[in-house]
Amino acid sequence: MSASDAAVDVGRLLAFALDVTAAPGSGGVAADYARLVQRYVEDAPFRSLFDGVVEGAGCEVTTADRNIGLVLRTRSDGPWAWPARSADLPWNRSFEEMHPRAARALVVVALLAYVAPSAADLDDLLSDADVVLTTVAVRELERFIRDYCEQCEADTPDPTGDVESRPLWWHWLQMPAETPTDKRISRGTTTYIVYDVLSFLHNAGWLIDASPNRPAADKRYRPRRRLIHHYRDLLLDDVFGALRRHAESASIGAAPPDGRPSDGMGRPVKANGRGSFREEER
Repeated sequence: MSASDAAVDVGRLLAFALDVTAAPGSGGVAADYARLVQRYVEDAPFRSLFDGVVEGAGCEVTTADRNIGLVLRTRSDGPWAWPARSADLPWNRSFEEMHPRAARALVVVALLAYVAPSAADLDDLLSDADVVLTTVAVRELERFIRDYCEQCEADTPDPTGDVESRPLWWHWLQMPAETPTDKRISRGTTTYIVYDVLSFLHNAGWLIDASPNRPAADKRYRPRRRLIHHYRDLLLDDVFGALRRHAESASIGAAPPDGRPSDGMGRPVKANGRGSFREEER
């Protein structure tokens, strides 16, 4: 294949890698993505050419998987990085109180710990294309975070000093989970914060909406595997480690009346490790 053809393939593979909803497959455009991923894995000169291009664009390849595709990590100063002060990010919006701003920082970290509390769960999710990631409910994730924060409060003396220096869990507990008198979730509650961040991730393509017709507080989302691949980026984070330990010791999710786990849409699934399931044969 000519250098010109290789350059075209680099461009096509980069376009696929930048689309978080794209995945390799066996037909149509997905088959072309699968071909390009295979070439990246097996063709060293092509891989070197692609890596050089993305390095120049402020990125690096963290995963090259025939089922998931290519996962890129961008430098914080790269052209595809979210601006640190972007008002479009739910954790950067202007609020009168610091509590909502601080609380938003917990949601994504907690989501990953909730889905895969242990390394074994992570390996199951990433190695088997047939494993279906469980859905995460807005209220369930809020309760998980609140339980963690209440445990921190019980184990730690009341923090002192100025508000800005206090831990994230303290800020979370300064807000109610819900306002009982409101028909819809109030913006001043942590349930709304969870919904707002998950909705943002869904709109960005990182989550699948498994309950499009439900109200905000009852929404359920399924993470895409590409999001789970960023799990390892947080392994050295103290808060993430604490949330993982909390997830391992907690009973996450409620079983349906027959006692079998559900995928959030009423369909039974068979357990396959913690946080992941296989679809039951019909």
